[in-house]
Amino acid sequence: MATPLALPQPALPSVSYGPFRLLQAIPWLMLAATMRLVAFGGGLIAVPAIVIANVSLLLAFVIVTWRMVLISNGQSGLGQMGLSQQIKMSRTVLLPIFGLMIVATIVAASSGLVAEPHELMLGFDGIAFDQRSPLGRVWSALVAALLLLMVLQVDEASKPGLFKAMRQFADRASWLVPGVLLVAAISILLHPVQGWFRMLIRDMWFHADLPRSVKGLLFFAFVFSFATVRLWLTVAILVFALRQSYRTR
Repeated sequence: MATPLALPQPALPSVSYGPFRLLQAIPWLMLAATMRLVAFGGGLIAVPAIVIANVSLLLAFVIVTWRMVLISNGQSGLGQMGLSQQIKMSRTVLLPIFGLMIVATIVAASSGLVAEPHELMLGFDGIAFDQRSPLGRVWSALVAALLLLMVLQVDEASKPGLFKAMRQFADRASWLVPGVLLVAAISILLHPVQGWFRMLIRDMWFHADLPRSVKGLLFFAFVFSFATVRLWLTVAILVFALRQSYRTR
């Protein structure tokens, strides 16, 4: 059966300056980051803010996946979906993913082997935003791989399914496992770099004689920059690994 990554794809149309295509996910990442800040404030608005943040992050993930599939000479119709279709897909994809994270958190807490099992609930969030521990970063990379497989199921005209994605992951583990480990390793290496910039932004916020609007702009630029880099690197590595798994069969 033909796969979305195996089908030929014509060259991308030159409708805009090429690097701008890398920025398409930023509006959704901006919304996700803003809603995360709102959620951290607590209160009744925290729950809808978390929902909006997660949906926004998924839509950013879908855009990057679509672009990476096209760049890798694959074929995908993900970019042709309307907003209502994207929202419907978000519900279909996110509910199983969050169910998986809940189960993983419960198992980790019950085993007593994980110091902070609640970090596993941040597996989806960690695809674009920094996780707190190496285990959390590996978990986020695995969640990203399963999410990628579920999203690409849409191109196969089938309803995204977590168990189907798990079977696909197992079938292509020889490439996807190294891909997941590479994503986790890059995330681990990015952590101290992002931490250094975070301290720089924090010092600037409290000590620099700058207008508050400028400080806010620099803070959001910091958040969006690292979120964009993490998201693109994650998807690029996993799409490459998945494509190689098809080529070697």
